[in-house]
Amino acid sequence: MSFIRPLYVAAALVLIPGLFCADARASIAARLAEDSAVIQVGEHPLESDLIRAFYSERGFKAAWSGEARPRADKLLAQIQAVAAGEGLRPQAYVVPDINNADDRDLLISETLARFARDLSIGRVAPTRQVGGMGAEIRPKLDGTAILRELAAGRELAATLIPVQPAYAGYHRLKVALARYEKLAADGGWSVIPDGPSIKAGMEDARLPLVRKRLIVTGELAASQSQGNTLDAPLIEAVKRFQGRHGIDPDGAIGKQTLTALNISAEERVRQVAANLERWRWMPRRLDSTHIAVNLPAAHFELVREGRIDMAMRVVVGDIQHQTPTMATTMTSVVINPTWTVPPSIATKEILPKLRKDPGYLANNNMRILDAFDGDFEKSQGLGIDWSKYSKFPYRLRQKPGSDNALGQVKFNLDNGDDIYLHDTPKRQYFGRIFRALSHGCVRLERPTDLAKLLLPAQADKLDEWVLDDTTRTVKLDKPLTVYLMYMTAWSDEDGTVHFREDLYGHDSRLKTALKRRQQPPQPQVSQEPVKK
Repeated sequence: MSFIRPLYVAAALVLIPGLFCADARASIAARLAEDSAVIQVGEHPLESDLIRAFYSERGFKAAWSGEARPRADKLLAQIQAVAAGEGLRPQAYVVPDINNADDRDLLISETLARFARDLSIGRVAPTRQVGGMGAEIRPKLDGTAILRELAAGRELAATLIPVQPAYAGYHRLKVALARYEKLAADGGWSVIPDGPSIKAGMEDARLPLVRKRLIVTGELAASQSQGNTLDAPLIEAVKRFQGRHGIDPDGAIGKQTLTALNISAEERVRQVAANLERWRWMPRRLDSTHIAVNLPAAHFELVREGRIDMAMRVVVGDIQHQTPTMATTMTSVVINPTWTVPPSIATKEILPKLRKDPGYLANNNMRILDAFDGDFEKSQGLGIDWSKYSKFPYRLRQKPGSDNALGQVKFNLDNGDDIYLHDTPKRQYFGRIFRALSHGCVRLERPTDLAKLLLPAQADKLDEWVLDDTTRTVKLDKPLTVYLMYMTAWSDEDGTVHFREDLYGHDSRLKTALKRRQQPPQPQVSQEPVKK
């Protein structure tokens, strides 16, 4: 009866998978029963709530083992390919080849869910220190639902399309990323030595390097590769480069232009990747009517129904008084505002001026509040020995008027930082390329025009109101969303890529944070669960 033995073997082979499944379920259930906010697989922490929810729905059945192993390998290969094009690091989504099938199943689930999260809402928390506007505006992501769909056989692309950023700006920047990655892979460009400024008509031994540099990024035609003179074609190419980088387009090669020319292709790739991360922090869609201010570019846009209705230059906070990033709302417009001077400005700027000129307050329409009510002269700072004060001791307010620090129109924003948009008597600042010159608030180039657009019912009265110096506060019919953003790289519709300096150091901190998040899990010698 030799034929019986093969049947016993066949029967055994049929039964083993069921036993394995039961053992795997028990093993995964026991693994997830650990009372910890984080499940530790070797040195790799897993988000326990998400993983527990996913496997609990499945009755703790493995999702990526046995017959599902080829699909898991395919998905892992796909996310690494997708990651490369999204400014994410493929090596961050490598699952170590470990022997414990249950641990590997958990790691695959965590990697797939983490990739979906990173693509949808970013890897780094969107704090102000890295140019974010706060976690509360980010879209929500159901990681368990993502895993459920992938485990059920849904294609990766179909699963990810609804959760990735849909903004045109994001997708244009992805094209720019691919372009600069190719430039970097092809060797980028040579460093141009430091030296004196080069102006029109001058000869300089460095200009052949400048020509090659501008040919690589498309500002100069390849036919213009020769010559040691800053001639007309090269001047125009330099101006195009300067325009893309927020530099005064004078056609001369000074220190600022040379510094921008020498930033490597690899560094531009990192800059673009950092700004792609900021797009992931944005809400799934912006309000149809909103204001967006890009702080590094010192640029304002009013968008209504997806159309830019107004654009203007702005002045933003200087390095010591940085304008904070935020998503907030505009609630009202103040015509002829008063200005209550912040204590820091009163102490650091006005007090030294009073020591030299006791009439400074009177000459600038300022008066002291809550003191000297019966003494008009002292309320204007006259007759006071300011030399004995190291800190300004009173509250100070400037009256409405054309010389008021807030100008004649102020736009109130709902925030705890005392930040708002406003007019300014210092109109000359808008003619400058570098406009990080304020104490933190955003100064507008065309405040009255903006007020007329936002207050159509009062538009015909605004010019008259501005002239009579009476302070009026007019509420908007509906609060208007305002985004104070930090974007140092973006791409136009025609593919022109723009870069700006990292004004407040947010790029530097973000790139450091992103680098810390790139380490993939490492295989462990022991595959036993780690007890905490």
